[in-house]
Amino acid sequence: MKPRKTYTPRLILFVALAFAAGPAMSADVLKGRVLYNQHCQNCHGAKGQPQMPGTPDFSRGERMLQADHELILTVRHGKGMMPAFEGRFENEDYFDLVAYLRTLRR
Repeated sequence: MKPRKTYTPRLILFVALAFAAGPAMSADVLKGRVLYNQHCQNCHGAKGQPQMPGTPDFSRGERMLQADHELILTVRHGKGMMPAFEGRFENEDYFDLVAYLRTLRR
């Protein structure tokens, strides 16, 4: 008689977490565009080209070399003359905004 296979606790935990996680969420670029137009366009320009000196040029892409979480931290906490947006956006909004920023690069 063959021995019966047993499942390790790690495998059971992995399967349980996979089902509990639910579907993956993806960023909404269109919502990010709305947020950008409402909150960012005055300083950063309609197409990511800055309207004020010292403002990053998103169309050139240098700032876009940063990871998403770094960009989100800048939006949340502000930087230089840029105000903090902590409390104004939901968590998903930050990802939507960054997804839109990545479309501005020429």
